Amino acid sequence: MIHQAAIPFLCSVIAATAADLPDLLRFTNDDQLRGGFRGIEDGPQVIWQHEDLATPAVFKTTRIRHIVLRGGRPLKLPGTLSHALLGNGDEVPGTITALDDAAVTLETSYAGTLRIPRDRVSMLSPNPLGGRVSYYGPFDEDDWKMAHSSFPDGLPPADSEDKDEKAPGRWVFSGSAWTWQDKNTGTALIRESGMPERAVLRFDLAWKNRLNLAIAFHADFAKPPAGNEPDANAKEIKRVFEAMDASGMPQLFGNSHVLQLYSNYLTLLRTSVDADGKFSIQREHHHSGNLRLGDAGRATVELRANRRSGEISLFINGEFAAQWNGLEISGEKPQLARDGSGFGFMVLAEQSPVRISDIIISEWNGMPDSARSLQVDAHDVVLMTNGTDRFAGRVGSLDEQGRIHFEGKHGRYQFPLEDVAEIRFARDRLASTLAAPEHNLIVRLAPIGRISGQPVSSDGKMLGMVSPIMGRMNLSLEPAIMIDFNSSNTPIDDWNGDF
Repeated sequence: MIHQAAIPFLCSVIAATAADLPDLLRFTNDDQLRGGFRGIEDGPQVIWQHEDLATPAVFKTTRIRHIVLRGGRPLKLPGTLSHALLGNGDEVPGTITALDDAAVTLETSYAGTLRIPRDRVSMLSPNPLGGRVSYYGPFDEDDWKMAHSSFPDGLPPADSEDKDEKAPGRWVFSGSAWTWQDKNTGTALIRESGMPERAVLRFDLAWKNRLNLAIAFHADFAKPPAGNEPDANAKEIKRVFEAMDASGMPQLFGNSHVLQLYSNYLTLLRTSVDADGKFSIQREHHHSGNLRLGDAGRATVELRANRRSGEISLFINGEFAAQWNGLEISGEKPQLARDGSGFGFMVLAEQSPVRISDIIISEWNGMPDSARSLQVDAHDVVLMTNGTDRFAGRVGSLDEQGRIHFEGKHGRYQFPLEDVAEIRFARDRLASTLAAPEHNLIVRLAPIGRISGQPVSSDGKMLGMVSPIMGRMNLSLEPAIMIDFNSSNTPIDDWNGDF
């Protein structure tokens, strides 16, 4: 269950840096303009303030691709990660206060009480992720660093490097996302803390060309003891590493698990550094046929990992992809990190742009699966927070004691809402997806949230809109990070127009 006390803490940290940041307007032709979003008027048209203009400018929304608010930082988080997934793809965060055959009711901090027709809700997630949120971002590049085989302790500041072609490539921080656009490879993006012993690591991934991404987790970034540096094999390690072989990863990640994610398969590795400074790596057998990611696209990646046991589960777009039980790695047991709480990313293929955003780290309650993996046409599926109990049948109402009434094949049950992780509603009972109305926009919230509809008016702080599912609503923009007017259909829709 999510510890709600963590949300206000994250909010205070984020808001402290968000209030004074400029907004970014990006046009459909990829031109960009910084300034301040001041609202929406009839047309619809966006009112935009720029420091060089005496009066605000007005732009037709048909010419605008999206507006990134405050550099992608919210002023206030919704206060809960509980949310409803609608049939049109909207994710509506809020506390579930009522449920019956007709509707689901959510209480929200940004739009008051929302009543959603039940046949428009494909999933309810009262307790997502499974535990306390310890990191959400990226909003600030200062708590990250980059490392390379030539600079295993971290790259020097960009302005201090020699401007030659052999200098290591760099990750670029832009619009609350990290992007890799260098034609070469070999630079790891790392954060040295943040992962609990039992952790969920979730992030949005977008890529062009072929995908070959290394994801290190529960890394301690251990270095050889002083005087025990492996000079004899240092050149060989560097040579292999620069040839995009995984053998050099221990030099950067220390004791760690590393998942190599490709377009159509994946590999799990364990890296280690022993007391003599010797680097080693062990490889689990390839999982072929599990992934169908293609040569360009986007996906939500979720790793659930137990550092002590080695138990790991992987989900792609909410669908189960692979699982390891900690005993499947061949060879001798490696020197695993006892206190590794870091994670990192590294692109392992040339000319393979990648964007990583919406990174969430939370505690994991051990749930190895999701209700989506058993979603069926004729039955609702309820997954409990213990990660093992699930029930197929018919979900009824939510009573005044906060219990879900459920009728299954073998009896009737009452589940406390606090013990329910997910409810996936039967596909046969869902209404057909509605077509997006004219002048449709999408408001994206942090850390989870997507609400679409037609704009009515806005003063820059509140947005009046008409949702085709929820009707007229007044939405506070405090938790919003983007207003999307004309989302492109390209595989990568980055806030940085150069990507």
